[in-house]
Amino acid sequence: MKKNAGHRLMQTAAVMLSLLGTAAALQLPASADEPYDVYNYNYLGEAVPSQAGYLAERAVSGLDLGTTALNAPSDLFKDEKDQFYLVDSGNNRILRINSEFDEILQIYDSFTMPDGTKTKLKNPKGIYVSPDTGLLYIADNENARALVCQPDGKVVMEITKPESNVYDQQLTFLPQKILCDNAGNIYIVLNNTTKGAAMFDANGDFIGYYGANAVAATATVIANHFWNAIASEEEKRYRSRSTPTAFDNFDIDSVKGFIYTSTSSGSTDTDIVKKVNPEGYNLFSYMSNYTWGDLFSTWYSGTSYKTKIVDLDIGDDGSINCLDATTGRVFQYDKEADLLFIMGTTGDQVGAFTQGNVAAVETKGKGCENIYVLDAGKGTVTIFGQTVFGNIVHEATALYNGGYYEEALDPWLEVLKRDGNYRRAYLGISSAYYNMGRYKESMEYAKKADASGRYNRAFERYRSQWLREHLTAILIVIALLIAGIWGGRRFLRKRKNQTPAIANAPESKAEGGTAS
Repeated sequence: MKKNAGHRLMQTAAVMLSLLGTAAALQLPASADEPYDVYNYNYLGEAVPSQAGYLAERAVSGLDLGTTALNAPSDLFKDEKDQFYLVDSGNNRILRINSEFDEILQIYDSFTMPDGTKTKLKNPKGIYVSPDTGLLYIADNENARALVCQPDGKVVMEITKPESNVYDQQLTFLPQKILCDNAGNIYIVLNNTTKGAAMFDANGDFIGYYGANAVAATATVIANHFWNAIASEEEKRYRSRSTPTAFDNFDIDSVKGFIYTSTSSGSTDTDIVKKVNPEGYNLFSYMSNYTWGDLFSTWYSGTSYKTKIVDLDIGDDGSINCLDATTGRVFQYDKEADLLFIMGTTGDQVGAFTQGNVAAVETKGKGCENIYVLDAGKGTVTIFGQTVFGNIVHEATALYNGGYYEEALDPWLEVLKRDGNYRRAYLGISSAYYNMGRYKESMEYAKKADASGRYNRAFERYRSQWLREHLTAILIVIALLIAGIWGGRRFLRKRKNQTPAIANAPESKAEGGTAS
């Protein structure tokens, strides 16, 4: 009995140690330099510890810049000269800041209209500076207008509510965000329409709407569609209509002209981030099941939340940087939407933000060397600097996305030396080996990345390559097999045709005679 009790005690202890080991493995250690867990996702979709691609360097307030404290700032933009424009909404002004983000170059709090009169902003919400025209485009929210002005503050155009049958005249005109494409067309996000951004031509004439989100195909939407199809006209008037969720922020790839939109509200994950071409088609539509932000709505600590991408920035290298207001995190993707890095959290330290109050994200540098996050709650801008690891990843990514797969091999291998959990490196190495004709190695790394499509392509090439290399030997074996079969059959036929001599001889008479 004592022996059995002792055995059970040892089993219980082993189970407890196993559970403790599992719990410890689930805890992702925080970086020594950051107030948050540095992690990424492996090929199984599990959150795993990772090397930091960026570290928070400093947080800058209005006082640090030599002015009064920022009051509910709402937008941040970097122009082609690496100068920053910060929309200080509560103070009804816009600050132009130098590239080092330590000095104010100009304060826009008064503008000159074409007739010479002065005008002021009232709760501005967004700004865009065109690299083509050099003009400033301002979403002047509570003045119900958008201003287009020169760098010296002289207004060249004022856009107000359009008088058009396409635009519902019962709706107010409250610009939230604004941008301009290389053709001079102006796009304005409004907070009271789900039709997309209001679009104006270079002369300020209303064209229509652009980039509306799709209606998510939920069970409720499908049911409504069915009942509306069979309902009478009278019944249809009383039935609720399914409407898309409005997007609330956007940015433009100034090189190729694609507009990227972000949607923070809604009950589904449809169209959280879109890449829209000039015709209004979402080029990310094939990624219907793709997850932006964390892969799961429950973090390893057990806390449940819903991702709210409130802003995004397209870096000079094409990277997509998404800001999640719920977690205070920045999710950085390359231009193919492969996850690169995750940084930030909620809290009071540098590198942590006020939950629900982060307002804007911006990047600087050809390789996205710096990331800037505007925290409306704290009234600060936090600057993240790229680490050595981050630089290597961006170098490899730039080569890979440029089609230089073989040149990207060494940087990707260096990435794996520093972080064996970095899934993107396995994909890059697999592609490099594929383009080098080393299909077996490509299959190996595609398997480690759980990339079935890449694995299948490499396998097909490997199979063809193997067949070509062994074709002579295969033909010889086949020829030998055919010859062997033919020879064997001939031998069997020959034996079959041969009969023993004794079988063909006449029967001999019995020896001896009969008795007389």
